[in-house]
Formats: sequence, C-alpha cells, structure tokens
Amino acid sequence: MNKPIFVWIKSLKFSANLPTANCELISSNSLVNAITSAEIARNCQASHGFAQMILSHDYQGNTVICAIKAISTKCTEQQYIQMVNSVHDHRDILVGRFLRLLSYVTLNELQPFVDFILNKDEILKLFMNSEASYKHHHSYKGGLFEHSIEVAEMTYQNARHLGHSNVECQTGLIAALFHDIGKIYPALNTNNVKYCPGPHESYAFALLAKPLGELGTSNSRIFSMLSDLLAVKPYGHKTRYAIEHILKLADRTSAESNFAKSQFKALPADYYFTKVNGDLIYRLNNQ
Repeated sequence: MNKPIFVWIKSLKFSANLPTANCELISSNSLVNAITSAEIARNCQASHGFAQMILSHDYQGNTVICAIKAISTKCTEQQYIQMVNSVHDHRDILVGRFLRLLSYVTLNELQPFVDFILNKDEILKLFMNSEASYKHHHSYKGGLFEHSIEVAEMTYQNARHLGHSNVECQTGLIAALFHDIGKIYPALNTNNVKYCPGPHESYAFALLAKPLGELGTSNSRIFSMLSDLLAVKPYGHKTRYAIEHILKLADRTSAESNFAKSQFKALPADYYFTKVNGDLIYRLNNQ
C-alpha cells in the first residue's frame, strides 16, 4: 500500500445514487480529483481542511482514497498553499509534518506559540528556508526547518512513550520546535540570509517575547519549564526537568544522523565507510 501523504481537502461530497464520495484536494501543489467510499468519507468527519491520506489508483487510472485522517489546524487553505510555495524545493512533506506537530498542541496556554508562527509571515518564511549550521548538520537551505521538525517529533513521541504528562509532552514539543529559531534573528535585521553564528538561544527569547509573555501571565509553571528548556546551558548546569534529557538527545540524534549521511552523499552506494577529520564513519546499505 502507498505511504500516507499530507493534503488539503477542498471539498468532500457524497454521491446521490452510489455508496461513494468525490473529493477535490490539493497534493504537492496540484489539484486532484479523487473518489472514495462513503464509509471512509463519513468516518473522517471532515468535508474540508488539512488531512493525511493514503491514495491509490484503480485499473481505469482514477485516483482512489484508501484512508483519510483529518488533522486539526489553525492554518487556512491560503496559508497552506503559501507555505508549500515558500518552503525550499516545495517540500510539502515538511509542511505537513510541521502542521501535524502544531495539531498536537492543545493546551490553551501554549496556543500563542502556534498563532505566532502561523501569523508571522516573514519569520515563518525564514524559518522554513534557513540553514541550521554553517558546515556541520543540515547546512543547506531548508535545513533549519527539517532539523527543528525532526527534533520536535522525536522529543514529543519519546516523551509520550516514556509516560511523561501531557503538559510536559506539549511543552517539550514547543521547546524542541523553536530551540533553534534564534538562528534566523540576524537575517531579520540584515540583508544577509546566509547562516550567521551567534547566541541563538538568546535570540530565540527575543523572537518569542510575545508568546512567552502571554504564557508567563497565564501559567508560571509552564513558563518556567519552557524558559529553562530554551535557555543556554552554562558549564556545570544541573538539569531540572527530565524531559530536557529527551530534547537534548533528540537534538543530537538529528544533528549527528544528518552529518553522517551528508558525508556519504557524493560517494558510490557500495561505500560502507569514509574518513572525516581522521575519524572513520561507517554505514550499512540495503543489499
């Protein structure tokens, strides 16, 4: 069966005479007409909006929807299209994963962070198209967005699997998603959009000042945890929250995995090791 993809449902209408439904959707920035069963259409409980689907084709070449999972989002259709058009290489899969992450944020106290990133067009565009580092990990256009999503996904899912509370899982997600957003701060104030080293943890507080201020007013305990997770850690820092270990491990895992894979990018598929700065890095490929 095909892999799930993210789409925007423009309309989902039931057939008058048949146990089927017709769907008009946006996939990979293209308008697609598809058919599905009335049962699948009813069970998804959504006639429009953001969703995850599994698509196939019948023997006549028609696009067939095999499964639909509606995903709640504050994003509008116009915003979704803008994001897909703005993200580097039109990687709509990253936009989909990003919006799915935001859908996990259900606490009222954390909603200002969702509103902030969806409604600050210049910040969102830079966030989606900046580099995560100069020469180490995700050091390409769109790398910051990819890295942030990876860290947030791992932090949230691992925290859930380890039995952390809902508030800790969601706070960890927000911290992970925005832990490197300060890296775009220099670009907001200069004409240089290339990666610029700097105290990005401090810059993050400057960018997130408004939602952080609202959080501090509504819930001081969540504010304290989120601020602690986002802050730069001095030498000898003693971890106060267990979820910080999860976030730090996710950050390092994303960075080191991407760095290792990038070292093999220009090498033939049968190369199973390479040397970087005197150290050997190994990999196993499918045989």
